[in-house]
Amino acid sequence: MNFLTLLLKGFIIGIAKIIPGVSGALIAISFGIYEKAIKAISNFFENPINNFLFLFPIGLGVLLSISLTSGLILYFINNYYFPTILLFIGLIMGGIPSLIDNINIKKVKFIHILILTLSFSTVFLIFLVNGQHFFVETSNELINFLLFFIIGFIDALTMIIPGISGTAVMMILGCYNLLLNFLSSLTSVAAIFTNIFKVIPYLLGIVLCVIILSKVMTYLFDKKKEYMYCGILGFTLSSVLSLFFETFKNNYSILETIVALVLLVVGYNIARKLE
Repeated sequence: MNFLTLLLKGFIIGIAKIIPGVSGALIAISFGIYEKAIKAISNFFENPINNFLFLFPIGLGVLLSISLTSGLILYFINNYYFPTILLFIGLIMGGIPSLIDNINIKKVKFIHILILTLSFSTVFLIFLVNGQHFFVETSNELINFLLFFIIGFIDALTMIIPGISGTAVMMILGCYNLLLNFLSSLTSVAAIFTNIFKVIPYLLGIVLCVIILSKVMTYLFDKKKEYMYCGILGFTLSSVLSLFFETFKNNYSILETIVALVLLVVGYNIARKLE
């Protein structure tokens, strides 16, 4: 894959990370880069040049999209929620055919059904939990340091585990707006230095979680690959259904419905092409 393709994929993954209910990791799976990215992070120093050349454009795309589009995404979510969500549902659905191919099970066992059921149920449970304000920024710098470290750790956790929407979890914890305002404020070097005591713990939390979890995920991909993909398929199907239920509980105009369905098809085809 060339630099621009990886940059574009990272950019879309970063946008997906901001959308409530959408999993950036699932978009990465739809684009066919998830497993390779996890292994590149986990085994970075075994082949640092190639791993860097693969990860850098993806990471740059994610950072650019989060810093540049947070305000824009918030605008579309607030004003055009239905078509925006259906576009990303399409992006997720586009990865399901190849995901099923990756499972490659010769004989279905009880453990496969159990993993699929548990992963499917997990996402539904997250959608059913109402948001609570467990995390609130204070005037105490030490508490804020720990707060943003924990937020960074949880944010990375939801980035790596497919099907778990980071924004959905942040909403449950009551710190979605806090995180979004923080990320959207990082528009310049001066702004980063102004928020340095939030940026440092947030990045530390992300780095620590990524190092730990990427090792675990790499082991599972190497040793329990069919189980991993059963779990990912459960997360994916549950995410799509949950998003559909959440989205279609409201009434929309015929024009808006047509536009949304067109974007659903567009999203599906984008994922198939970029994969």
